[in-house]
Amino acid sequence: MNTIGYSKSHSYMLDLLMQQKTQLENKSIQLTSGLKSQTYGGISSDSRMALELRREISNIEVYEDSNAIASIQLDLMGKSLEHMEKMRSESVSAIDENNYTLTTDGQTTSQQATEIMLNETISQLNSEVNGYYLFGGKDAIEPPVASLDAIMDGQGGKLGLKELMKRYENAHVGASENGRIESSVTNPLGVPTLTLQQDNVEGFGFEITSVSASSADVATAVTPEDLTDPLNPEGKKGTFAFNDTPSVGDTIEVELELPDGSKSVVKLSATDDPDAGEGTFLIGTGANPALESAQNAQAAFDKAIGDIAKTELRAVADVQAGEEFFGNHGRTDPAPKVPKADGSGYETASDLLVDWYTGTENSDDPRSDKVVQIDDNVRVEYGARANESAFSEQLQNLAVFVAADFTAETPDDAESEGVAKSYYASLADKSDDALSFAGDRNSGIQSVASEMSVVNTTVKRTAERQKQASLTYHNTLTGLENVDKTEVGTEIAVLKTDLDASFQATSILLNLTITDFLR
Repeated sequence: MNTIGYSKSHSYMLDLLMQQKTQLENKSIQLTSGLKSQTYGGISSDSRMALELRREISNIEVYEDSNAIASIQLDLMGKSLEHMEKMRSESVSAIDENNYTLTTDGQTTSQQATEIMLNETISQLNSEVNGYYLFGGKDAIEPPVASLDAIMDGQGGKLGLKELMKRYENAHVGASENGRIESSVTNPLGVPTLTLQQDNVEGFGFEITSVSASSADVATAVTPEDLTDPLNPEGKKGTFAFNDTPSVGDTIEVELELPDGSKSVVKLSATDDPDAGEGTFLIGTGANPALESAQNAQAAFDKAIGDIAKTELRAVADVQAGEEFFGNHGRTDPAPKVPKADGSGYETASDLLVDWYTGTENSDDPRSDKVVQIDDNVRVEYGARANESAFSEQLQNLAVFVAADFTAETPDDAESEGVAKSYYASLADKSDDALSFAGDRNSGIQSVASEMSVVNTTVKRTAERQKQASLTYHNTLTGLENVDKTEVGTEIAVLKTDLDASFQATSILLNLTITDFLR
């Protein structure tokens, strides 16, 4: 018969009590901390997974701030683009070529409304988030677009848009206000000849493209420019040789090309009615009727060409000035062409215009100015520059219309006011056309907004995906590292009961007190 000796029973009972005591202490720590173990070694095979999950959670937390900042910036950029598009759309309605109504400050009501939209556009292009200007390019910490006053009137000795427009008007319209088309009537070999000749200066003014006559009585010809003598260049000529006196209804015409490539035709009809008005010339009835007819045609051409010069050509000059002013940023050759004040050519000095844009300016893609890593494998780009064509062209078209002077040269004079109204209609039509996008065409701002919307969607979806992944990781990690406190409480109660029973048995054998044991 096998028996257990006293010494073996003594050792066994003490080991059992110590094990139960240790288990009770561990369970108490679990209940207090909520963790299965205070070290990863305590969760054995699950430790590697727990560490990997914590690394994934840490990576997501790293991207949370950059995602949040990118989302805020893109949201505000989207609102700015939306507002600028609204200003463009409303300006199309405001700029009405038929609404020539001057206010007491010399502006038309259309100009006043457009100026508000221009100010709003500038304000949106100077939007910033926590010191970063959204449309200033890379690391923009200053407003990228100058104030409206600086743009219009210049600053620091540099020319503003109004002065540049005035210079282009002077250069193209010319001192004689005839678009640099000089006329003369000569009588070589007894054949009265009307000559229209370009004033050949730097391509300013009209270009004669063709001349024609409906009757064989008037011979026409175009003579190319002659630049063989640099000191005395000869501009292109259009001639009308009156071999005989025109008949009533005969027509003569000249086609003129404006600097923007558009064409304007001046057509005159021969008449014997002194009161026939515009578009006609009076047939001569004196000693030399052919010469008188040529002279009358000269006066009629001068009047008609002058009217076009002061209206259509002036509007084209304004648009060209706007292109040079706002196009001096973001193009291959940024140096703008600035006519001399007297219109005798272009200035040779550079840096004459105020800088309307002061943000990032290089050949890189503007979107690359702002690059944010929002996930391990996802990077977004949403930089923007106010000198991009989408923005600069809207500024240009609004600003040129606002800067124009539509007041009559001679107030209360019907003819002068008629010219002012025609000039207003010409520029309003060009501005309205440039700001309009019909059919399926998107405006430049809408295109940029679409790009930013895609980026913003990517950022938000990535953030949502990371949020869901983080939640999953946390839940899994909780299962690996945390305890069920209800279950642990139950286990503690069982351990206490077992410990009490074990102690009672041991105390009988070893004559121990609980106080001695706990020591």
